Parts: sequence; structure tokens; C-alpha cells
Amino acid sequence: METARMTVKGKGFASAPPDAIAITMNLENTKDTYELAMKSAAVALEQLRETLAPLGFPKKEIKSSHFSIDSAYEYKNDYRGENKRYFVGYVYRNDLRITFANDTERLGRILFALAGCPAKPEFSVRFFLKDKSDVEAALLENAVRDAKKKAQILAAAGGVMLGKILAIDYDWGEITIHSRVYEASSKMLFDSEPMIDLEPEDIENSDTVTVVWEILNGEKI
Repeated sequence: METARMTVKGKGFASAPPDAIAITMNLENTKDTYELAMKSAAVALEQLRETLAPLGFPKKEIKSSHFSIDSAYEYKNDYRGENKRYFVGYVYRNDLRITFANDTERLGRILFALAGCPAKPEFSVRFFLKDKSDVEAALLENAVRDAKKKAQILAAAGGVMLGKILAIDYDWGEITIHSRVYEASSKMLFDSEPMIDLEPEDIENSDTVTVVWEILNGEKI
């Protein structure tokens, strides 16, 4: 006789305060020639490194995620009123990142320094979880509990009993822990070094598991 089964999907939620901060910085400028663009990019990078070095970031900890130099164009009308593309030079872009333990006082010093950096970087701040293991475990435990609760409600409503668990189905891909991003800019002006006391939101996520139970004293559902 075929075993009667009940299949229920449970959803789990978990959250935790962020334990790390990442600052993404963008250096960008347009120059008349390729050589000038390369030279300007090198100077800007060195200025950024000199800004961050006193704050505990040696050269090896300032990571570059993207670098490019491309031809730059703009569209405008010529003397006949026709819209045409004109070459304006070469634009370089260098995207860099630093990471450090969650420390809002240190973050304030870093943002203050970046705002005064001669390279004028654009930057954004991201709070994230470096150690995700506890959140991932809590999330899965909560998902199974949710599935069990739903199964018990369904069994009671259907006048049957739950037997043993026959299967638990879960996609073991990496759980993505979402983070909070704050935009900032080198155009920020401070009269004195700011004492930033940010309280970032807890990082939250959810995931699902599918649990199959044996049904006792009942018909197949």
C-alpha cells in the first residue's frame, strides 16, 4: 500500500547586526589623450592611497575591482543643426574597495578623510555580515519549524496524524545575506571631523525548505 504523504513548504527568517563595513570608491576623470588619462589615473590612485594610509590601510588592503580607459564622446548640434558625435578625450575609471570590522567611529574618520582627498572619489558604504554561519543556521532551523507548524495545522484540520519525516528538500546553494548601502560623496563638506554614530539596521534574510511527512490514519493528500 502506498504511503500517504503531506508535503509542506516552510519559510524561515533570521537577522543579525552587521559585523563588517565595506567602502567602495570610484575614481574617474576625462583627459585629452590616452597618455594623460593614464597619468591622471596613477596620480589619483596615489592620492587615495596617501589619504587612507594613516587610517590603517596599506596599499595591499586597497583592492581594485575594475579599471578601464575608454574613448569619450558627446553629442551636440553642428552649425547646420544636425546632431553629431564629437570625440572629447579618454575617460578612466578605477573602482576600489576597502573592508574593515564594524566600527562607526573609524568609519567617521575615513569618510572625513575621503571627503578631503584631492582625487575627489565618489564612494558608498555597505554594512555586511562577514561571518554568516549563525544566521544561516538560524534561518534553516526556523524554516523547518515553520513547515512543522503548518503541517500540524493541516493534519488537525484534516483529522489525520503526522508520522515520520520522509524527506527534507533544500537547495544547498549559497544563502545571500542582504546588506545595507549608504551613498556618500567627496562633495560632502565638514567644518570639523564628524563623529558619525550610525546604527545600521540588522541584516535580514529568508529561505525555504520543503518537508514531506508520512500521514497516519488518513487518506493520501
